[in-house]
Amino acid sequence: MRGVAEKLGVVVNSLSYITGAIGALSIVAAAFIVTEGVVARKVFGLSTIWQIEASVFLLIYACFVGAALAQMHEHHLNVDLVIIHLTPGIREITLVVVSIVSCIVCGIVAWYAWPMWWEAVVRNDHSESLWGPPLWIPYFFIPFGMSVLFFQYIVYITKKIALLKKGEVGEEAESL
Repeated sequence: MRGVAEKLGVVVNSLSYITGAIGALSIVAAAFIVTEGVVARKVFGLSTIWQIEASVFLLIYACFVGAALAQMHEHHLNVDLVIIHLTPGIREITLVVVSIVSCIVCGIVAWYAWPMWWEAVVRNDHSESLWGPPLWIPYFFIPFGMSVLFFQYIVYITKKIALLKKGEVGEEAESL
């Protein structure tokens, strides 16, 4: 069982790195696209029909699919008002419980988003803009991202529980 968990961890972490790197590039690409749209419209007086929608699609990708990389490195925003006052052991147990709840939420969102994506594929839904890109593309980012984040939480929870069983807990939280 331990070998399977380690292999899952390697696969999920690799996937999180790849999707996170693409997410970072998509943020940069969205910034360039928006800048190009502003320059085209304001400087050259050209009509822009695809820039805003493309940048929104890229930012949806970065948000939903890039979340797994943030979770892997524990870089999600936290409200630490209460948790910094807990002992290290209780704090780690609290983080595990919160991660389990978050994992369940990601699983539920993914579970219901996959059929939404498939329905957009089958119906060949397109955006109502002049550009009219297929909607299965941004719809795919939600279930895919939530699925990767779900598995990243599984890896994180497994690692945290293993450390707790060994008696290894994080250092004291620093209060600001």
